[in-house]
Amino acid sequence: MAHYYFSSPGTALQTILPRTVRHQSTVSVALPKKGRRKKAATEEDDRRKQLLVDRLKEGEKELLAYVTEKKRASLKTLQRRFPQLATRDTLQHLESLNLIRLVESFPRPRTITEASESIAEVGVYTEESADDSGDDDEQTPWETLALTSDQQNAQSEVENTLKKGEFRVLLLHGVTGSGKTEVYLRAARYAVSQDKTALFLVPEIALTQQLVAQVRQRFGGGVAVLHSAMTDKERWEEWKRIARREISVVVGARSAVFAPLVNLGLIIVDEEHETAYKQEDGIRYNARDIAVVRGKMSSCPVILGSATPSLESYTHSQTQHYTALTLPARVAARPLPKVEIVDLRREARSGKAAPIFSTRLQQALRANYQAGKQSVLFLNRRGYANYLQCRLCGETLSCPHCSVSLTFHLQRKILCCHYCGFTRRSMEVCPSCKEPALDGSGIGTEQVEDALRHLLPEVRIARLDRDTVKRRGVLDRVLRAWRAHEFDVLIGTQMVAKGHDVPGVTLVGVILADVTLNRPDFRAAERTFQLLTQVAGRAGRGQDLGTVIIQTYAPRHYSIQCAARHDFTRFAAQEQRYRKQLGYPPFTRLINVRFEGRDGQQVEATASLFLQMLEQTRQSEEFTSARAAGLQILGPAPAPIERIKGRERWQLLVKGPDRPLLHALIGKAHDAFVQAKPPRTVRTIIDVDPYSVV
Repeated sequence: MAHYYFSSPGTALQTILPRTVRHQSTVSVALPKKGRRKKAATEEDDRRKQLLVDRLKEGEKELLAYVTEKKRASLKTLQRRFPQLATRDTLQHLESLNLIRLVESFPRPRTITEASESIAEVGVYTEESADDSGDDDEQTPWETLALTSDQQNAQSEVENTLKKGEFRVLLLHGVTGSGKTEVYLRAARYAVSQDKTALFLVPEIALTQQLVAQVRQRFGGGVAVLHSAMTDKERWEEWKRIARREISVVVGARSAVFAPLVNLGLIIVDEEHETAYKQEDGIRYNARDIAVVRGKMSSCPVILGSATPSLESYTHSQTQHYTALTLPARVAARPLPKVEIVDLRREARSGKAAPIFSTRLQQALRANYQAGKQSVLFLNRRGYANYLQCRLCGETLSCPHCSVSLTFHLQRKILCCHYCGFTRRSMEVCPSCKEPALDGSGIGTEQVEDALRHLLPEVRIARLDRDTVKRRGVLDRVLRAWRAHEFDVLIGTQMVAKGHDVPGVTLVGVILADVTLNRPDFRAAERTFQLLTQVAGRAGRGQDLGTVIIQTYAPRHYSIQCAARHDFTRFAAQEQRYRKQLGYPPFTRLINVRFEGRDGQQVEATASLFLQMLEQTRQSEEFTSARAAGLQILGPAPAPIERIKGRERWQLLVKGPDRPLLHALIGKAHDAFVQAKPPRTVRTIIDVDPYSVV
């Protein structure tokens, strides 16, 4: 992982292990391991090493000499011996030059009996919360549930792979409501029956709690949960239970991919297309890709499930790298929801102000409420208004630390930056011209809620977005109340779009489909299709037919048209043509190199220095061959959002169809870049397979 994502082994360990474990670790410093290499290569390495040593500062040379003499030294010893140095920064610098290696050791657990006695009850799992599965011979309702023929075919394929004990990636492509979860659970139960363990990944914490209840019905106390909403203590207790082999199934979000499961027999990645699997700080790993690598290392099958597979995974299934399993119909022969597209341009031509609810959506909401059914309103933008602008002087209220406008939140009466968290009190007078002429532009979920309360005052409403679920436990309480029909309408961002199975929901309204469509991102159309398909799938999962109303200013766009027809194949074919023509994944690989710092000129100069190293590296014989013809360097240029948290941002994008060659180019250029001693005040971030270049 460290090698693929251009990270140090120490940073990789910090990513893998829970924080509580890291606090108990002991860090020591040793010399790099020497592999078996030819004499000429060894001499070349020695010359390179000496060149690097000659360029070190005196304090760094002294520390390196001490480690070379002792062979190994603890971090505490080095901190005492070299108090004048910023020891951790110095060691990270020496490690990046491959002059030393950091070794992190952890205390061995006591005997299982002693360790068990020391565990405090943290509420992650209790006997009362598990369903008593009873005797193995006793049938339970799920065991009597008949699978569809498509589910049975998928299940048989998974079981055959498990019997062989081989690595294989199975792309389970099933429409919403087709019973993918039942296939997952039965596959996991089969793996456990073979004395194997199973890992179950979901993209969002909101989906974790719902799934945990289902998994515990099948596996009782042999289930552990891992996600970021847990406290450090809770995560550490679960981690220890897994490491002690008390656990047969782990359910969790992104970081659960590193759970210390032994004898791993099956990995399931639900909603494999979700961007939430991509880590956006530290090591920028993709948990889905790590899961595939871990499956290969463990010689076990990996199930990637989705109603809207990522274009990368779908293309792999077409080229036979992955095995495609399909569930083309909903269980119990339930029809997919009827989808209507409302052209908001026609609403605007009526001369009225742009409405939040079109006439058609208003009628549908009222009729659905009167029929005693539930509705979902989806808008992937929180807050009340996107920004405040003065009607007289044109001043827009912007974040002082980021090059974005401040979002207006009415309930808290604040203006907030959704990138750095900066807040200020809302105002009625323009700070520039001092006139009371500030107006809000754009809409968010808060404004949708306010408008709905005026339209239908008697309707019970709940809202799910990052603002409403900040307090621990709120998310779970809202979802429980929603499933119990204590609310008539649920308004939310992408939190409401996936995974929730509420039979009472028969209407879904998409307030503005263009929010994701107009992002400056080559994946914008794919993201729009996925979100529309996922949120549409919340409707009609019970006995009644579902209806979906999509409001948009781009009704003829292929992503919206294909989502309305539930036609993934046509969308994928159109998107593949577009990606291939422009040279984007899955037909090429991307690495984004970003530079951040307080001084804009220094950041720009550092980006130019990296470009210089790239161009010089490209002149070598390895990168001038026909094999390297597809390598492209775009930039450097300011990032689309030039400043975040007070740091200026530049970036360059390197792409090419040959992944090993692309990695080699970046790796060698980065080595030369480090030797050129760029300013330490500028941070260099290498993002492999980026999901966002904004």
